[in-house]
Amino acid sequence: MIPYTPLQLMFFFFTYCFLGWIIESTWVSLHQKRFVNRGFLRGPFIPIYGCGAMTLVLVGTPLLKWPVAVFFGGMISASILEYFTGAAMEAIFKVRYWDYSDKPLNLNGHICAFTSVCWGLLSLLVDYVIHKPIVALSEHMTYKELVLIVTVVTVYFIVDATLSFKAAFDLRAIIIKMEKAQEELRLLKKRLDVILAYADADKDAFIDDAIEKVGNLGDCIDARFKAVKKAMEETPAKFADGIKEEISELREKFIVSRENKFEDQAASDFFKRGLFFGNPTMKSLKFADAFEDLKAYVLSYRNKRKNK
Repeated sequence: MIPYTPLQLMFFFFTYCFLGWIIESTWVSLHQKRFVNRGFLRGPFIPIYGCGAMTLVLVGTPLLKWPVAVFFGGMISASILEYFTGAAMEAIFKVRYWDYSDKPLNLNGHICAFTSVCWGLLSLLVDYVIHKPIVALSEHMTYKELVLIVTVVTVYFIVDATLSFKAAFDLRAIIIKMEKAQEELRLLKKRLDVILAYADADKDAFIDDAIEKVGNLGDCIDARFKAVKKAMEETPAKFADGIKEEISELREKFIVSRENKFEDQAASDFFKRGLFFGNPTMKSLKFADAFEDLKAYVLSYRNKRKNK
């Protein structure tokens, strides 16, 4: 039986969320050489640490007489939690907020041997060292003080989590729309290439190899439209009325696509923008191209604001 009240358990959870935020933000900030407000939420809490630490406490408390059991119990239970949390978040939001694919002995990129061992070591540290003063702190406070602290933090946490989850769902919708728009642009680009080939047009004079390598679809297509316009002026006989109408329709689609400005919807919102800044290594495997374009835009948006 766990010797803690529900109120104490909530206090422990928020405390570990906060300590996890300090550890992660410090580590990532040193690596990035700038302050990073790490995590899914915008406030100073990282829920995976709170859940992980509570798992270590709940699993480890009955095993305190056997340190080896505490180590392996914490390692296994926390790794299971991390795996299913990562898999669930990717399935729901279409984004990986952490990825161990480049680490040895990883399982689908959600966990790896190194982090699992770290969970085991952390289990020993939490159960034998860290947790005792936290318990003492909760017992030192009066019941009213504990209720007040837990209530205030709970309200703040719920508001932050609600807004952060909404931002993540909105971000998912933006990425899907961008991927669909990019697929349409890729088809448009191919069709323009066919038209230029049919007209024997010299498109190389308008298309920069550097742009092609980077893969900026908008610039690539814009260059092709310039090549088509030049070809129509030089060899009008090769462009029948039907082709001219098609070119006009393609240009309208291109203009509409550029006016959508899906990127601005993410860059201008505090919580959506924060998801990128707080998780600098996050990625999307399913919508990789759209996500990387969006990520680059949001980061450039931040730099522009700094330079103003």
